[in-house]
Amino acid sequence: MRVTVPASSANIGPGFDCLAVALDLLFHLDVGEPQQGATKLDANHPAAKSFADAGGEGPLFGETAIPPGKGLGFSGAARVAGLAAASIQSSGSIRYGDLLARSGQLEGHSDNVAASIYGSVTAVNQDSVVRVRCPEELDVVVWIPDGKTSTDSSRKHLPASVPFETATQALARSSVLVAAIASGDLTAMRANCVDDLHQPTRLASAPDSAHAIEAALDNGACAAWLSGSGPTVAAFVERDYAESIKRLLPSSGHSKILKVAQHGISIS
Repeated sequence: MRVTVPASSANIGPGFDCLAVALDLLFHLDVGEPQQGATKLDANHPAAKSFADAGGEGPLFGETAIPPGKGLGFSGAARVAGLAAASIQSSGSIRYGDLLARSGQLEGHSDNVAASIYGSVTAVNQDSVVRVRCPEELDVVVWIPDGKTSTDSSRKHLPASVPFETATQALARSSVLVAAIASGDLTAMRANCVDDLHQPTRLASAPDSAHAIEAALDNGACAAWLSGSGPTVAAFVERDYAESIKRLLPSSGHSKILKVAQHGISIS
């Protein structure tokens, strides 16, 4: 069988650890026999480890366009694929609640895996997940620099607490942002896709990423954010302006125009 899982961009604006979007960069996991282009995975690959830990048996082969260490949900997609394959192998079906819980536990947070499992935009809190339809006229432009970021290392530098006012402002922004995405209010999206919880700390050591966010917004993006822990930057853009915005992002990285993956995990 082949399990296919989309990439994801998490931490959309103030939605730290809870708001993500699925992207049409795909991770393919083949069990037993590889399809053309897939290569054998070693035992340390996150898909192979999650597959084995869930009781899966047999050789695994993978093929993906998701770059690892870039903040586009590579490990989350791989773990979802491995767990789903093991579940199908043992029971013939996927128990989505269990898949979300187990993959989120392996990742340490559930935002990336929720988007990869369900597709579109997802808001998640522990075992509660809501899928939000993204406005159809929006694509996602991603700017990807050469460097990589370790999520675990990056998290160690985040503050242990924030002022009460900062926390309440983040709650307000995230609430309005989700409502704006659901209703297609692009002006409210832009005004509320702002973060004070993790981005200032992470962007302080990634000035090119900070410049990419500014460039996207200055040239008409509806929203822009540090994708996951970075260094990639992602932006919601109206489709007609995607190409022009892509060309105006910093030359210190390369840019792609991606579609929102409307569907999550699939099996063939």
